[in-house]
Amino acid sequence: MRTSMGRKNLYGYIINSIMVIVLGIIYWKQMDYTTNRFLNWVSLVLIVLILGMLTIVFLVLKTQIKAKEKSQEELLRNQRLLQSIINNTTNVISVKKINGEYILVNEKYQLIFGKSEESLIGKTNHDILPKEIADRYLEADLEAIKAGKEIQIEEVVEQPDGPHIYLSVKFPLFDTSNRVYAIGSISTDITERKAIMESQKEADTFFNISTDSLVIASNEKFLKVNTSLSNLLGYTKEELLSESFATYIFPEDLEKTNEAIKKLEMGANLVSFNNRWICKDKSIKWLSWNATSDKNTGTLYAVARDITKDLLLQEENEKRMNELYENQQKLNMIIENISDGVLVANTDKQVILANEVANELFGIEDDSKISVDFSDHFKVINSYDGKIFPIQNLPAELALEGKITNDIDVLLMNKETNEIRRVLLSGRPIIDNENYIAAVVVTIKDISRYKRLEAELKRKDQESRRRIGFKKDDSKKKE
Repeated sequence: MRTSMGRKNLYGYIINSIMVIVLGIIYWKQMDYTTNRFLNWVSLVLIVLILGMLTIVFLVLKTQIKAKEKSQEELLRNQRLLQSIINNTTNVISVKKINGEYILVNEKYQLIFGKSEESLIGKTNHDILPKEIADRYLEADLEAIKAGKEIQIEEVVEQPDGPHIYLSVKFPLFDTSNRVYAIGSISTDITERKAIMESQKEADTFFNISTDSLVIASNEKFLKVNTSLSNLLGYTKEELLSESFATYIFPEDLEKTNEAIKKLEMGANLVSFNNRWICKDKSIKWLSWNATSDKNTGTLYAVARDITKDLLLQEENEKRMNELYENQQKLNMIIENISDGVLVANTDKQVILANEVANELFGIEDDSKISVDFSDHFKVINSYDGKIFPIQNLPAELALEGKITNDIDVLLMNKETNEIRRVLLSGRPIIDNENYIAAVVVTIKDISRYKRLEAELKRKDQESRRRIGFKKDDSKKKE
């Protein structure tokens, strides 16, 4: 059991006091009272003074020892506090002698390298790490010694879950002679921070090079805008950030824009919100916005697309569609008033338009169900020899080849009723602006009635001739 300095001081005082008293008693007993009595009293006073001085020394030492013990306790408490802080920090802390031997490592350091404090203290990096890695760490330590001040470097440490990047602050420690006796190192794992920074860098790159206009804003001003919006409106980024964005919004659209912002602040998302913006050159551009907000911060995030040309094109298309509709109505009116059947088919042979006469001929009201080559509804027969008419020679087929046909005389026999109609078929292609066949037109002229009348007239003529005795030979003789 170790004895404290206070007890040692007390024991020394008691022993010395006893020795002085014993010596005084011995001296007193041997003292010759017949001799110089003054000298005897002087000796006695000296003994008392010695005891007094011993007492004073004891008290002084006691005070000093108490102060020293107190300072040692304070130092020990501070050391424990410092060690506790060092061990509980997430930073990796170590101290090495200038020869590379460890004299201090915290628990985080031990955890990373998987070694205990006892196995690290007194060892160098070359004792515990591969030579290549140890040389790299030694080079960094020597750089700090050479600089004579703290330096910051990034170090890569292989760990079970992969390489980690540490930002290490290395600094020299000086003794009382101002000579470097050790190197301290405090390292912070910045792997996640680096990943976030890289991600942020990529996000910033995407933000700045995006062809869409990206903005971050409060409910009144832009907080961040990308180059696309700046180029689109003609203002610098500084100009856009310095003013309320209400400055740049077309006055008539300001009210609905403020209402949209209020909806965003309430948590709604904004999709395809269109408003007009005043450019620096005083022109007006339509922007379509998709936006959302962060309820916690009130920050608005939005992406805009210039739809000015789209709206102009849409307006032009609507105008053309209206014109086309009007022309279609006129065309339908013309076709419906034509006495012949009319079919219009696309290049896939699908009928896209049929007039009422054609619908009646086919007995079908739905134009799309009519077959432009008639094969689904009729047998097409050559009117001269009674044979089946070749489909490839029908007007629609020839028109798809760019050929024009006129008045092909055929018989149409209805496959369901066997009713026969004699018709004249004509066809021609419709050519577009690029000289391609866009559609074909087939006209059907029903001449059944005319042929019946012609046959009836011929029959009556022959009958009249027979009744009056008119003969072909007589007429020839007269001639």
